[in-house]
Amino acid sequence: MSYTVYSDFDIEQHKKNFIHYLEVVIDENGKIMYAVPSHQEKLIRLAREKLNVTREELNAMCPQEYYCDFVTWLCKMSGACAVWENFIRCGKLTEQQIRALQMLENEGLYLGEIPRMEV
Repeated sequence: MSYTVYSDFDIEQHKKNFIHYLEVVIDENGKIMYAVPSHQEKLIRLAREKLNVTREELNAMCPQEYYCDFVTWLCKMSGACAVWENFIRCGKLTEQQIRALQMLENEGLYLGEIPRMEV
């Protein structure tokens, strides 16, 4: 069985199969998941599960000021962090998310800055 972005995230397999590619979402507990089919769709799924709402209800909840920054709002609603190779989008980071980002950085996969945890 081949390792793809549809597999559960595995750091060693990821490093063997992908070069300069990191598109993941980190949930509040620090679980790293591939952002498939996209960051936005993965975050919608997580927010819907967390809030127990339909897609239509979730869309209706979005404040107008986030219409052009939907991913950031979805991060706040889901509690998850959207991660690319060089940057992240998130609401308030948890300790587990910071540890996951540090691990990705230590493995040479994440090259961006890691914000400090807000108190």
